[in-house]
Amino acid sequence: MLDYKLTKFENGLKVITAPLSNTKAVSVFVLVKTGSRFEKEEENGIAHFLEHMFFKGTKKRPKSVDIARELDSVGASYNAFTGEEYTGFYVRVESSHFDLGLDILQDILYNSLFGKDEIAKEKGVILEEINMIKDLPAAYVEYVMKELLYGSKPLGRMITGTRETVSKFSRDDIESFKKRFYQPENMIVAVAGGNDPSTGSGQANWLEKIKNKFGEIEKLKPEGFEKIEESQTKPELKIFNKATDQAHFILGFRSIKRTDERRPILKVLNNILGATMSSRLFSEVREKRGLCYYISSDIADFQDTGFWGVGAGVDIKRIAEAIKVILEEFGKIRKEEVSDEELKRAQDNLKGHLYLGLEESMAVAQFLAEQEMFWEKIDDPDQVVSDFQKVTKSDIKKLASDLFRKEKLNLAVVGPFERDSPAGEEFQKILERYR
Repeated sequence: MLDYKLTKFENGLKVITAPLSNTKAVSVFVLVKTGSRFEKEEENGIAHFLEHMFFKGTKKRPKSVDIARELDSVGASYNAFTGEEYTGFYVRVESSHFDLGLDILQDILYNSLFGKDEIAKEKGVILEEINMIKDLPAAYVEYVMKELLYGSKPLGRMITGTRETVSKFSRDDIESFKKRFYQPENMIVAVAGGNDPSTGSGQANWLEKIKNKFGEIEKLKPEGFEKIEESQTKPELKIFNKATDQAHFILGFRSIKRTDERRPILKVLNNILGATMSSRLFSEVREKRGLCYYISSDIADFQDTGFWGVGAGVDIKRIAEAIKVILEEFGKIRKEEVSDEELKRAQDNLKGHLYLGLEESMAVAQFLAEQEMFWEKIDDPDQVVSDFQKVTKSDIKKLASDLFRKEKLNLAVVGPFERDSPAGEEFQKILERYR
């Protein structure tokens, strides 16, 4: 049983505190309900750009090195990340340095300078990040798939933005986006870790200090995002032509949204098919046939839609063979129930992965914050495990039958191919033959 307390301040900010025993570390995590899908077209990449700029200097700590030096001096780990639907910031410190971690997070989020020189320099950094992603086919194929699924909608764009959009960002643009989304009602502060008796650090003390830092921030109504209306009726293919020595592809189906009650079933199904080195796809495609070096399946779910797919890197001459083999595995799990052994192995894997992951304070803070943000309720880890254990073989077969359908099938490819070429036509025919 995970011990935690959820508190809501008058300005709308939610705070989750979770004292943990047997650890001297404490993690402070701020989760903001914004990301690339909240951007206007001309803003593409600004959520990610803003995340970077928060570490470039504040009134109290004018340079990025000032922020880094303070945290490094106490052995802290710290970072931030931007996704489609949320942005996160965290500091993990020895528990006696809780005040420092909290102070720096509040400082960067509400007192950043956003200096023009720093903005100009960071544009160069992010433009190189964009170049790096485009030079990594295994990474870029994810964006090819997003564009195939969601087109010009915000979900179909690169989180980093494009060279065109990033180059035009101004200080006013950054300030405007921050004001629209970095509001108390749109944020959760989660603290998890050990108490420090010497400083009085503990759950009540954490709450008081968080209220002093975040409790007076002005309450404004945050904006929403453009929802996805799906209308796919046949298999779709998108190819990004690039001279590579290996073909990279993602093959999968439109799937369920994040809060769908069938999510535990999908997690078990995903584990059986491609999430581990003993999964069906890894065993069949790599170990048995030697078709690839890497292959794995994953879930990309959002508030209103989702995608489940398999990614692999294969010999250019054998990509068609690999696609056919994977489609055969999709057909098998639709038509035949998995074995008792496979089901138990997947359930135990998910159980172990969850419990082992929650041994670390930052993972606990993120686990609690994400549930509260998107489900508006928090399930104890034991409940999550119980949901996995309740999944039956017939549940998996039914979900596979519902999702693994021809009209939901999509293939994204990065490699030396053209859409209107014999190879492209062959890929399309393979998809059309899927039953």
